[in-house]
Amino acid sequence: MVKPTIVIAAISARSFAQAAVACGYQVITLDAFADADTQAICKQTFKLKLNGNLVDETDFKRQFLEMASGLNLAKIDGFLYGSLFDHCPDLLAWVAHRIRLVGNASEVMCLTKSFDFFKLLDDLNIQHPEVCLNEKKPLSSFPRKRESNLTLNLETKKMDSRFRGNDGVGDNWLSKQLGGSGGLHIKSKNCAEAGDYFQQKVAGTPISMLFVADGKTARAIGFNQQFIAPTHEMPYRFAGAVSNIVLQPNIHAAFEHAAQALTSALNLCGLNNLDAILEGENLWILELNPRLSATFCLYNSDLYDNLLPLHFKGCAGSSVEFSLQRNTSKAQLILYADEAFEIPADFAWPSWAADIPALEVGESSVRIARNMPICSVFGQAKSAETAHALAQQRAEKLRETLIK
Repeated sequence: MVKPTIVIAAISARSFAQAAVACGYQVITLDAFADADTQAICKQTFKLKLNGNLVDETDFKRQFLEMASGLNLAKIDGFLYGSLFDHCPDLLAWVAHRIRLVGNASEVMCLTKSFDFFKLLDDLNIQHPEVCLNEKKPLSSFPRKRESNLTLNLETKKMDSRFRGNDGVGDNWLSKQLGGSGGLHIKSKNCAEAGDYFQQKVAGTPISMLFVADGKTARAIGFNQQFIAPTHEMPYRFAGAVSNIVLQPNIHAAFEHAAQALTSALNLCGLNNLDAILEGENLWILELNPRLSATFCLYNSDLYDNLLPLHFKGCAGSSVEFSLQRNTSKAQLILYADEAFEIPADFAWPSWAADIPALEVGESSVRIARNMPICSVFGQAKSAETAHALAQQRAEKLRETLIK
């Protein structure tokens, strides 16, 4: 019997591909790395070109059409996506005209990655840090398409001071790029570029909520703490996360209220992720990622049921029932290269490492550029603190082994 086929596109698609293979699918991936462990399990892998930290849209279309030339897209079971289209929802719309999306529609991505998202948060009484437009430079905005049943009224409230301009932006503000991801788009206010917005900095702990929605109801899967690996150029570069952190009941309730309100307003479906800052008793929502996210892999392991069927059910509008083990945490840390170096082709990778860089044809070693990811390192334990510490120890051990 021929297995059904799905296509997965993301900056790094490995964890999603593993889950899909475990569900019995043949998988074709389009991602920026085409790592060795991704290639090992997939029917086909296509390595995408990036412009800086963003997908090259021309290259994506070329490779998508190359992939499609050997397939009947009408018979593919769906197109799943992660952090690839945040900055280019029009490209996601282009994909949706050719293959069935399993996830939120492109106009949901368009709105959540535009400045209108903060107006929506205000309309829904969801607390977020103050924001304002970078009026000194032209603001790029995504076209507001209306190809679905998504209807919003964002003009019901008068614009308050946070939307009037950047005259009041002080030192305690950050600049962010609309549609950015991975923390690479966050800079000091003095580094603002065209298309950026300013957000007041809140001192606290970066956390997130992974949840599943069926278009009407949102249900929490887990709460996570996020980590950064700062450099001078990238002070908020994403470095991983740990699952099942302990939060106060009022913070749980605030997260769940935000997820439910946004699900009702946007008809969210499938797996989604809310990023926030926890400041004492205050939860400040930063952004919604209406797609598969990096925290997916923290719950998709031998400790938990496969999350991918939940995503499919939620996207189909089916109510989702599930139970998760809450007494174990899993941490993932991204190991970055401080300097350029090479990894021998016969290097023996430990079992707790993933996203293994692939050897290029004709090369005897893998070349890793400065500041590029080397691999991911995992740790599991009874508490989030212990799991994180274990992943840190393993990452340092691996770094010392690789870079002698």
